[in-house]
Amino acid sequence: MKSPKIHAARQISEEDGLRRAELESRILVGQSDWEIAEFCNLTPEVVQVYADLFFCVRDVPGGSDWKLRYAVGKPHFYGYQDHNLRQMWNWFGMTGQQEVLNLVIASYYAELKPGDEPTLSVYLRPTSSVDLRLQALIAELIPPSIQPSNRWEEEFMFYSMSIRLLPTPEERDRAFQEYKKDRIKYVYKYLTGRIQNQPPKRKAGKPASGSPEKAIKKIQNRLRSLEACSS
Repeated sequence: MKSPKIHAARQISEEDGLRRAELESRILVGQSDWEIAEFCNLTPEVVQVYADLFFCVRDVPGGSDWKLRYAVGKPHFYGYQDHNLRQMWNWFGMTGQQEVLNLVIASYYAELKPGDEPTLSVYLRPTSSVDLRLQALIAELIPPSIQPSNRWEEEFMFYSMSIRLLPTPEERDRAFQEYKKDRIKYVYKYLTGRIQNQPPKRKAGKPASGSPEKAIKKIQNRLRSLEACSS
């Protein structure tokens, strides 16, 4: 007769839903079986069986490359898609910061509405009540680190560089707050497949013209064109 604990653990793995995402990320962050069981409404025995049979990462030290490949995988390098919520939570689990992971998961459940698909875009949608700082962090993690041909990522790079050139800390802070909001809006559209065009290609080696304020305004206007296209 099949063990009920093994059956329960296997079911969580095969369902590949929110329970699996939360369970794996909490294992990665280093919480005990008892702590995880309380958070996930499971028994400590089921947590232990899952960790021993379906997610054997506890004996691997720290944030190793093996863990990154096994627990997060391609999204870390090639970009997260909307269905990669588990991989994102596992990335936060690998940081080893339990309080941060608790916030990431609690914020998601607080925002999740009946009928919502368990997707990453839940964090970033325009009506979201998730803290702006957490939204901005997630938005920065989602696009791929390997960018072969995404000119919007170039625009955000120039946006960030232009902010650093502003003359006063107050101006830089205000601009950075706008940058975060623009980044969140863009990444939400990226996740939900609403990026239909690319900005004009920047000429290689051409120095930036005008003030940083003008450069920022030009990039913002290009981003506003995305809003007009999707309305």
